[in-house]
Amino acid sequence: MRQLYGAVLSGEETELVYAENGAEALDTATQTPDFDLFIVDINMPQMDGLEFLRRLRGELGLTDAPALVVSTEGEEQDQAAALEAGATGYLKKPWTPPDLLAAVRRVQGTE
Repeated sequence: MRQLYGAVLSGEETELVYAENGAEALDTATQTPDFDLFIVDINMPQMDGLEFLRRLRGELGLTDAPALVVSTEGEEQDQAAALEAGATGYLKKPWTPPDLLAAVRRVQGTE
């Protein structure tokens, strides 16, 4: 999935940083807190996306960068839980490249 995100977002003139799991993503955010956007899945190893968002927003205080949750978990309660945890937007899998680009632009306020 990370490679697919990279292929779709490669034309967006942005530097992409990848993490293998939620714990690594949180560690990376701790070391380099100036991200413009986070894309996470609810289902990630070692730390799920909701816990990542709670800790990102709470412990690290990184509230400015938008966070897009992209997940197969698409029920209304899943989306509500993601927003409560700190997500800025939600995109249900499967998605198309135009869907992802639109969602990224929407959460970044550039749409």
